[in-house]
Amino acid sequence: MFSTRRKDVFVLVVLSLFAYLSIIAIREIDSAEARNFIAAREMLENSSWWSPTVNGHFYFENPPLPTWLTAIVMMITRSHSEVVLRIPNMLCCIFTVLFLYRSMIRIKKDRLFAFLCSFVLLSTFMFIKLGAENTWDIYTYTFAFCASLAFYLYIRDGQRKNLYRMAILIFLSFLSKGPIGFYSVFVPFLLAHYIIFPKEIFKKRTFFVLLTLVISIALSLIWAFSMFFNHGDFFLSIVKDEVNAWATKHHRSFIFYTDYFVYMGSWLFFSIFVIFKIPEKKEEKVFWLWTILSLIFISIIQMKKKRYGLPMYLTSSITIGQLCIYYFRKTYAELKKREKTLLIIQQLFLLFVIFASLIFLTYFGYIKKEISFGLFFLYAALHLLFLFLFAVGYTEISYAKRVIIFSGLTMLLVNFSSSWILESKFMQNNLLKFRMPIDEEILKSSDPIYSEAYDIEDVWKLGKQIKTLNKNMPDEREIIFLGKEEPKSLSKVYEVKKVYEYQKVTHDMERLYILERTRGHSQSPQGPVQDWEWENSLGSPALSDRTSSLRQRATWTYCRNNF
Repeated sequence: MFSTRRKDVFVLVVLSLFAYLSIIAIREIDSAEARNFIAAREMLENSSWWSPTVNGHFYFENPPLPTWLTAIVMMITRSHSEVVLRIPNMLCCIFTVLFLYRSMIRIKKDRLFAFLCSFVLLSTFMFIKLGAENTWDIYTYTFAFCASLAFYLYIRDGQRKNLYRMAILIFLSFLSKGPIGFYSVFVPFLLAHYIIFPKEIFKKRTFFVLLTLVISIALSLIWAFSMFFNHGDFFLSIVKDEVNAWATKHHRSFIFYTDYFVYMGSWLFFSIFVIFKIPEKKEEKVFWLWTILSLIFISIIQMKKKRYGLPMYLTSSITIGQLCIYYFRKTYAELKKREKTLLIIQQLFLLFVIFASLIFLTYFGYIKKEISFGLFFLYAALHLLFLFLFAVGYTEISYAKRVIIFSGLTMLLVNFSSSWILESKFMQNNLLKFRMPIDEEILKSSDPIYSEAYDIEDVWKLGKQIKTLNKNMPDEREIIFLGKEEPKSLSKVYEVKKVYEYQKVTHDMERLYILERTRGHSQSPQGPVQDWEWENSLGSPALSDRTSSLRQRATWTYCRNNF
């Protein structure tokens, strides 16, 4: 039989799998995820693991660790399925949940508290959402979060292995997306602990701690230095553009992340309560202040996106866990009036969510027939069973415990039942389903694809590079053109052989034209020289020093062979 801890781990893993497997199969790909998938695909196609490319252009905007993990899964499974390629980020989230459980057991010496913290994290809406997307963010923040916990353990027990764990995790965080995780998660933890315990944070051999941090960060910079020595000014220009982007793009107000309460999902009211209630115990103050400082640190940055708020959701799992264990260890009679009120509000909120979800399923699932009757029946039965279990058997002893457990389970239930309809429902014109398959002739074709305007998601969906059509005429005998209308600029040289409908990720409809060069228009002998005229769709400079030299060499070779 499993030990008590093994049972906890088993339950946490099962619940995590339930949370992510119910959504990773139905999420539509976005631009960030597409770049990671394309980079992994081109790593394998070009056997170039050290210098990643996206759509044939060098991609230095982010370090390569998430791309390496994706490429490894792609290589092992021989699959380009988005579901399969989301396994690494799912495993990263499960690792974080279990690492939090292990760390809290050692920090607090309380198994139940550790379980509740992990349970809150795995049932947080934003953590589930980001865990279903294979982007760089989930890696850098979770690794930095785990590094903070490892360092806290080192502060508490002085064991070197925890310091080494911290170093490895810091290394992984930097190699996932540079210093952003370190800045928004690890540094706020150091500051919070120093404020609460000013004499303890570096009492364990300060010099050795700092040296370990420096070595860890230095090792993570090996890839960046390698790219600089190989690509010089081009790499520096990309780095400069990325640094400038954090100050010039996606400007939002300082209070942009204050809606994080909503993204806590079913923990909405618990998160509001703990953020405005300063704990009395010093150790609990560390975690509370950690959340506040993380919020301040990410709010200072001009560039803001919802997923950049992940540090708050990670740290809030501990502060809410502290509230949950308080409720578990107190009788109902011992609770203060505001604490009882919070439980009542949370209970009413959960009932509202379950009833609203059931109405949503009935309307879209049964009346609108957006899902099969069998699936609707399954979802409805689960909701009714959930309501029955939630409504019966209340006692003053079990009241708080039931509300807390059902808070997490409600989020998992709604995520499981409603996400499918939200993501896979019919388009507005009711003519096409969410995903319209791409014709096999297009996918298997070796002909190059041209387009006047395209999204990076198209590059992933079509399975090959897309070249930007500009003033230069394509040189190939057969090409594929992506666009809304027949390409007039090519009509003098190419004729349309076949036309296929193509549905973009945005649900917009375009066409794929198979074009063949007409008789009387022979191929230009220049061929590949024109390829360097293509614009860089990723926003990087069209011609780097490297590509400029290659172009000169190709031109010299052409002249030598033809004159």
